[in-house]
Amino acid sequence: MPKRNIFARSFGELRSLRCLVLTALFIAMNITLDLLKLRIDLPGMRIGVGFLTNASIGMLYGPVVCMMMGFCTDILGFLMNPGTGGGGYFPGYTLTAMVAGVIWGLFLYRPDGAPGSKTLAGRLSFPLRTLAARILITLICNVFLNTLWLSLGNNAFLPMLISRLPTQLAYLPVQYLLLLVVLPFVRRLYQTLQPVTRAVAE
Repeated sequence: MPKRNIFARSFGELRSLRCLVLTALFIAMNITLDLLKLRIDLPGMRIGVGFLTNASIGMLYGPVVCMMMGFCTDILGFLMNPGTGGGGYFPGYTLTAMVAGVIWGLFLYRPDGAPGSKTLAGRLSFPLRTLAARILITLICNVFLNTLWLSLGNNAFLPMLISRLPTQLAYLPVQYLLLLVVLPFVRRLYQTLQPVTRAVAE
């Protein structure tokens, strides 16, 4: 029987109650972190940590689930804190969140292998895939798409993009290190709790 592609497998995760509950929990965590303005303060920069929840769901359940999480997080986050950004709702940022979710899932979702694989190749592939996902999200979502939405109507896209690029690239190393610390921990915790949830279900 041929294996389903990554999108089909991710869509199939939605049949799992564990997936729905855990995704809802991570959505709540993401919104809470944003409302509480929990960030890492470094000289000259503040780095939010909400992206870790999206990356975790992308790793556990794939691009379809993570894309839906991005949609729900952006909509619910705006409804709970509509003053953020100083304006009304704009669907472009929802699209950005959904694209980021797809990228996290495509690069991190490996239902047949965990980040902590015992093989050397497995150990190397997870850091490289994580780095690739973080770079693409920084360039496509944070730099290109968000700059595009900010520049609509004032024809200042290129100057804004050039000015935002160094700051976003400066965030990247710290975000990458956080991912390397948090994601393996989330995966180990998830695998540890799996037998418990199965026993409860039985």
